[in-house]
Amino acid sequence: MEMKVEKSVSIEDGEHKGVITAIEYRTEPYKYTDIVIKDDKTGFELKYGCPTNASENSKLMLCVGEFADITPGITVDVDRILIDRKVKFMTLQENKDGKKFVRIVSGSVKPLEE
Repeated sequence: MEMKVEKSVSIEDGEHKGVITAIEYRTEPYKYTDIVIKDDKTGFELKYGCPTNASENSKLMLCVGEFADITPGITVDVDRILIDRKVKFMTLQENKDGKKFVRIVSGSVKPLEE
């Protein structure tokens, strides 16, 4: 298959606004939940990865808890709570193996107050 090589899209470090467009679940090599966020300015989609763990202080439940009550003992629907929510988030560029990658800062995904 032929493919046209495209220029890399980059997002500056700092605060951004966007919308959660999807939640993706994976099991290999570990159980992970990826929260897909589309940046308002660039249209670029970033993934905020969280271990799939429902304990109240896990990275995933701390994120969900920004948008809904996560009292122990209740059942939450992560997709229903997060998809289509407008958010603000922070990014930083990381260098790995000589390449730059944009990462969403852990704990920075918050509801966008309008």
